[in-house]
Amino acid sequence: QSHRIMAVPVSKIAFNKADKEKNGFLDRNEFKSLCYDMGHLLSESELDAAVRKIDKGGNGRIEYDEFLQWWRTEDRFGKLKLSEEQLKQLQQASEYFAYFDQDRSGVLDRNEFKGLHADLLKHGLTKGTYEHDLSDLDKSGDGSIQFNEYIDWLVRIGSLPFA
Repeated sequence: QSHRIMAVPVSKIAFNKADKEKNGFLDRNEFKSLCYDMGHLLSESELDAAVRKIDKGGNGRIEYDEFLQWWRTEDRFGKLKLSEEQLKQLQQASEYFAYFDQDRSGVLDRNEFKGLHADLLKHGLTKGTYEHDLSDLDKSGDGSIQFNEYIDWLVRIGSLPFA
């Protein structure tokens, strides 16, 4: 009697090993551990950017199909590292957000975004109207802008070149 051995892809083995909670996805810390275990220590900024890049669904979870898409890319870890210039731009974007977040809630309301938007227009970082950019940015539709929505939007419109 023959025993059939099912070949499990290395990507699935790595994913399952990193999925410590066995819930079918990798959270931020599980992904950080996976990278570290494979010899790639990511800074907090690089980790944030990596999760945003890999997590196509934007739910803060890296599902296996998203992971597999990243795993199949050439120089997969190199693409997660940010250059000095990218780190500087991310830091500036973070400081910018914090400056306009007057109540320090970590979220911009419509009025706080109005000030940020006027400044973005002034510096040529967007060409859209306030209403257009607000609706493009506020994907959840709750009238407030989360930090990750802001960063994702800057990447989408080309003001933060992290492609």
